Amino acid sequence: MIGAHLDSWHTGTGATDNGDGVIAAMEAMRILAALNVQPRRTIRVALWSGEEQRLLGARAYLRQHLDDPASRNKLAVYLNDDPGSGKTLGFYMERNQAAKAIFDAWLEPLKDLGVTRNIDEAIGSTDHVPFDEVGMPGFNAIKDFDNYDVRTRHTNADFSDRVTEDELKQSAIVLATFAWHAAQRNEKIPPRAPRAR
Repeated sequence: MIGAHLDSWHTGTGATDNGDGVIAAMEAMRILAALNVQPRRTIRVALWSGEEQRLLGARAYLRQHLDDPASRNKLAVYLNDDPGSGKTLGFYMERNQAAKAIFDAWLEPLKDLGVTRNIDEAIGSTDHVPFDEVGMPGFNAIKDFDNYDVRTRHTNADFSDRVTEDELKQSAIVLATFAWHAAQRNEKIPPRAPRAR
């Protein structure tokens, strides 16, 4: 499953937080449909609401559709496109070395698009977190940011003129590629080892 969240700040439209991620997720699905590919697993897209209100949309989806081990076992991976505008550089791997090895192999053919790294670190406060919290593999894109934290995020400058078509196309290709690879695997992406308490 791939996804992003719909958001806005009272004086902006939410183009970089996170309209660009929504466009990339929708375009990734359009790419896969246009190629008429038949993946071994179903690929779904989720467009969340309530991300700024403690991830309410993703949490509600888990309660409604993935509330028991049997249903959770059907989801191979969740790939989230947030935070920030700009190109997708790779994924935050949530300290999951087994998944990182798989994602690193998928990244190789995309290096000419500027997809350069998957990093071990985790990132919080976005819609992959509820998946990770219940032991499901969920990962978030590393973005180029393009003035996101210093200029557009939660400001009256967060309008569509801050998003570029080339960056949206690149992010959509990355999402479509990773979703395709995940859907073709025999096994799910391994979840992160439980954290020590």
